[in-house]
Amino acid sequence: MFGYVTINRQELKVKDLDTYQAHYCGLCSQLRKRYGLLGSAVLNYDMTFLSLLLSGLYEEKEHVQKNRCALHPTKRGQCQRVTRASAYAADMNFMLAYHDLMDDWIDERNITARLITAVYHRKYQKAAEKYPRQHRAIVNYVRQLHRCEKKKSADVEEAANLTGRALAELYVWKEDMWAPHLRQMGFALGKFIYLMDAYEDVEKDRKNGSYNPFLPLYEQNRLEEKAQEYLKLIMGDCCRAFEMLPILQHADLLRNILYSGIWMKFAAVSKKRRHSAEGKKKNGSI
Repeated sequence: MFGYVTINRQELKVKDLDTYQAHYCGLCSQLRKRYGLLGSAVLNYDMTFLSLLLSGLYEEKEHVQKNRCALHPTKRGQCQRVTRASAYAADMNFMLAYHDLMDDWIDERNITARLITAVYHRKYQKAAEKYPRQHRAIVNYVRQLHRCEKKKSADVEEAANLTGRALAELYVWKEDMWAPHLRQMGFALGKFIYLMDAYEDVEKDRKNGSYNPFLPLYEQNRLEEKAQEYLKLIMGDCCRAFEMLPILQHADLLRNILYSGIWMKFAAVSKKRRHSAEGKKKNGSI
């Protein structure tokens, strides 16, 4: 589901692109350091954004280092920027990925997923003990989401709100004066991620009989208009919360993601769907 909170590469300055790549690689190095090669394999853009956001907000000291990437051993050493916030983001990334693998085992009886979670169970338990509030939020989210999807809720926002509440807790690193704004951001981004995933997968879910809150709109030919409307309202809430935070470090880069990058996948999916519809119409008229 995750991977939508990313950059618009075409509109980034070179220095900001370098900064983003360095934080991405820094997060990857933290995942690998804590959780081995599996950690690197579950790296996602959404947690890179969280690392940048928290590093900028709390003006964390960045440790710049160069290491050869274990996943790309033939490349020269990559510049990495590591902060305490990137270590926190790595732990949140791992906790989410662990539950995603558990879902694969529960839903699909995926043996590989079960073996991986068995190997990493003790490391997950250590992370859960270190972050009890975030652990409870993820566990409650998974449990309630299963119920929501099983009953095939007709409420477009019910499952999205569950995702939002989970991410709201993950976005709060410290319970301080900035926590309410970070919770608002996390809540909005969680909703956006869930609904963006539903928007992208609607045809596949319809074919497979899987739950998707956008299916009624898709079948009524109202998906494009209504999905964009929902997503714009959600990101409006997110951006208002962001602008309340006194962030100077990486501010332009963070705004690139929130105001532009996050819409890249929507634009690509919408364009592909439109071209597909035009192709079917053309073929039907011949």
